[in-house]
Amino acid sequence: MVEIGKLNKLKILRFDDSGNAYLDGGADGELFLMKREVPEDAEKGSEVEVFAYRNAKRDVIVTAAMPFVMPGQFGYLEATDVSKAGALLDWGLARPLFMPSREMRTVMKPERSYLVYVYYDENTKQIIATSRVERFLGVDLPKYKRNDRVKVLVTQKTDIGYKCIVDDAYWGMIYKNQVYQPVDLMSELDGFVSSVREDGKVDVTLQKIGIEVVDKLGWAILDELERCGGFLALCDKSSPEEIMDRFGCSKKAFKKTIGALFYERLIVIEDNGIRLNKKEKK
Repeated sequence: MVEIGKLNKLKILRFDDSGNAYLDGGADGELFLMKREVPEDAEKGSEVEVFAYRNAKRDVIVTAAMPFVMPGQFGYLEATDVSKAGALLDWGLARPLFMPSREMRTVMKPERSYLVYVYYDENTKQIIATSRVERFLGVDLPKYKRNDRVKVLVTQKTDIGYKCIVDDAYWGMIYKNQVYQPVDLMSELDGFVSSVREDGKVDVTLQKIGIEVVDKLGWAILDELERCGGFLALCDKSSPEEIMDRFGCSKKAFKKTIGALFYERLIVIEDNGIRLNKKEKK
């Protein structure tokens, strides 16, 4: 049985004279796949992976193209047409994605992108979108551990940082004092869980917390010391901008790392910089 809104592996039953393929859709019958979407090495009996959705007549349509946002996911889609009935969104497929007017959080305008959630509507038996995303977030309590890797979608810049959606399931926050790289709205990033708050929201950082970061930065500092002849005019008195330009990290992380390197007797901390301790470094 073909699963609507998901990727399906379907067997090729036959080809027509133009090279178009007809796939085994089970109870849905033969499903048409255009020649340009058929893999070059495909033959009768082989399987192809396709995405399934329905047209306005509720017939099953399959395509080898992938939508920009899959059902069950959040993302930003551009409105191509807006009417009293709703909005049509470009989601990367031949048929645009429909958002009923009841699902609009605000009045939408063509050629603008909006945060949406895509899902299969049991009532209409269609895949639709909604900009009323809140009801699909925080449905259950997150069970993350510190430093768990997550996917984040940046949705809003605030006074304290960047509001985001974590793993298509929870609201999260990336605090601006923990951001050491450019962050753009609507961007999708890899992150790490810092903590889970009592209200179920997730605090996220863009770099791993703890010894892994210190070690990586430590080796970068040691390598730079080697490259510069054993001395760097950077120390705990240097400006955050100088440290960021040189190592792409915060002053706090830099101070913590050179402290660890000093403790291991790998460097010597001087008034105007740090020096490689060649007697100890192997």
